[in-house]
Amino acid sequence: MNFYSKFQVRGHRTPREASHETALSILHERMGLLPDPTVASVNTLKPTLMQLAFFYLWITAIVVLIIRLVYNSRTWFYRTRDSNSNSNSNSNTENEQDGFVEVKVSDGNVTSTPELVTVVVEDKNGKQARSSDDGKVAIAVKEIDANSPKDGEQSAAKTFSKVKPAPKLDDLLKYLVVFGGILLYFYLCDYDHIFPRQERTYSRDLFLFLCFVLFAVAGGFTCKPCDSKILNRDQTEEWKGWMQVMFVWYHYYAAKETYNYIRVFIACYVWMTGFGNFSFFWVRKDYSLWRLLKMLFRLNFLVVCVCVVTNNEYMLYYICAMHTYWFLSVYAFMRILSSWNEHRWRMAAKFLVYFVCNTVIFDVPHVGETLFTPFKFLLGYKGGMHEWMFRAGLDHHATLLGMLCAYNYPNYEKLLNYLEKKFADPNEQRLAVMIKFVLSTVFLVAAVIWHTSIASKEKFEYNAIHPYTSWIPILSYIFFRNLFPLMRSYHLDLFAWLGKITLETYISQLHVYMQDNARQLIVYIPDYPLMNFVVATIIYIMISYILFHLTTEFSAYLLPKDLKVVLKKVTVLTILICLATLLAFATREIGLL
Repeated sequence: MNFYSKFQVRGHRTPREASHETALSILHERMGLLPDPTVASVNTLKPTLMQLAFFYLWITAIVVLIIRLVYNSRTWFYRTRDSNSNSNSNSNTENEQDGFVEVKVSDGNVTSTPELVTVVVEDKNGKQARSSDDGKVAIAVKEIDANSPKDGEQSAAKTFSKVKPAPKLDDLLKYLVVFGGILLYFYLCDYDHIFPRQERTYSRDLFLFLCFVLFAVAGGFTCKPCDSKILNRDQTEEWKGWMQVMFVWYHYYAAKETYNYIRVFIACYVWMTGFGNFSFFWVRKDYSLWRLLKMLFRLNFLVVCVCVVTNNEYMLYYICAMHTYWFLSVYAFMRILSSWNEHRWRMAAKFLVYFVCNTVIFDVPHVGETLFTPFKFLLGYKGGMHEWMFRAGLDHHATLLGMLCAYNYPNYEKLLNYLEKKFADPNEQRLAVMIKFVLSTVFLVAAVIWHTSIASKEKFEYNAIHPYTSWIPILSYIFFRNLFPLMRSYHLDLFAWLGKITLETYISQLHVYMQDNARQLIVYIPDYPLMNFVVATIIYIMISYILFHLTTEFSAYLLPKDLKVVLKKVTVLTILICLATLLAFATREIGLL
């Protein structure tokens, strides 16, 4: 019996036929592009204009890259032939420039022009530098902006900024070719459906077994030391990583019995949006347009490209919409009346206003729908705003909780440091232990009550109380994860690594791991579900990891610190997209596609 035979009995359609019929119905009923779906064939489902435009841009990048590689290879050939006579001097120069990492500025070694400063760079390893013709000691020089802070303002030895430099043109073209290839694979998998699909099946035994194996491997082989601070970066990345695994496997194995816990995991992500962004603005006070654009680019660049390529609505990827909205709310909270941020009671007033606004928007009927109606073109799903109001409303107080935790973080840190201090007086030591014991008992009892009385409720009943009870498991996890210094000093690096690519794994799961909005599984190896799981997981993780780094490179190229350069690059990109769209339109009009 072949793979499709089970779908062909009793008049059932194959998944591909069902997908195309659904698409034809949408074209007829919602877009009016087909006169009658009953007379249309599967072949009428052609690529959209934007899909063609993206394809032409990808082809252009490939052609330009090939031209550049040919040109560079010829240039390298002639340069190599001409440099044979000067090989010694060239090798010395290359060796001198090969190992420096850190930049230090010393008196007498800086020369300046009205616009640029030439900085003498010393070897990080402290090796003796050679003397140049003018008698100055130097290994290499680097030009930096003269308007950057002077040495005396911050430190005598200052390193360059950690802002990621923009990739070179050749590297950018390579990244574009790889990125286009991945998007083409998304298109083939989830739009053209070149691979068969199958229904999901749930086995509690298999699901728990895989979870046990994963956590055992992570704990046994990837436990590494880290900073012992509360909620340090490695710990939060680990938190994101293991929750993402549970979230994806919940979809993959249709583990509906874990739904309530998945809702808590999503609330944790929203909590982190409030905690992380509040902490950044609180410490750095950077409300610049550049910071705003970098964050919006990180959250939305990939999802916008995927929406174009797969012809999906933005709200299908509701996590991106939610994090964008809550990030903007935190930015507005900290940016508006930012002078109040240093005053305790004024901050309390801002928190109160934020709470009231969220309560009115999401708890008072029809207020949210009316407020977000102007954004229906973006936040609407299947013609309505229900999906947005449901998804955002489930966690409309989680961001506030994250900001409150970030604001009170120094006080909690002081409390833990006091409780963990070695006291000379035995009575004080016993008091500290007793306080920890009481707090542990309170959080444990709260967590048990939540688990037995709240998490056990049916899906729709639980959703109604989730926004007001999710704080119990969130705070309980934070408390117990940071209860002892030893627990804070180690993290599971496997989950921390996965935590860095959660956005990419969230988006990719819907196209190369599963299909039909995570309702069916993509099949690479028919009739071998476990081997198919292994192959699909490898492809899925590899693609997500590559997409994470590509997004970082594109962000560095399109969004440098200089906003004038940003405007120029965005203008050029817009022109290229418009030209590609016109070419796609012309191709369709003349009947080539």
